[in-house]
Amino acid sequence: MISKNINNPKDGVSPAIKIFVIILTVITLVAFAVFFYKVVGKVTSSSKDKPWALQLKNVGDKLKEAGLKKQAVAQYTIFLEHEDVDLKTRALVSQTLGELYVTLSDCGEALVWFYQAELAGPDPADKETLVSHIAACLKEVKSGRP
Repeated sequence: MISKNINNPKDGVSPAIKIFVIILTVITLVAFAVFFYKVVGKVTSSSKDKPWALQLKNVGDKLKEAGLKKQAVAQYTIFLEHEDVDLKTRALVSQTLGELYVTLSDCGEALVWFYQAELAGPDPADKETLVSHIAACLKEVKSGRP
């Protein structure tokens, strides 16, 4: 009877090499999985993690304070296009936009933003002011004034 030698290369790959290759394959797969997770995390978090998006509101505030109402409107609008804006902030910025449009003599556009602020659920302290803004704009729109 011929005995088979485990370490004999004529019989194929030795078990030690097979184990080594399997371990390297597992390590490679784990490394690719971690890499894929990191890449997917970067892509998806870029829409959630937007420190610059938060700065757009601050830019809008500064423009408003400087009297640059149209430019402030543009910045606030870009800010609100981000999906990750919480409802409280959305209500506050929408109300600010409505107020800016009132000062720009555009009650029709102001109503759009006041209604968005109302739906986003403003703070109870701001609700009364919001309701009065809506009533004033509705009165102005119904009277046919610009």
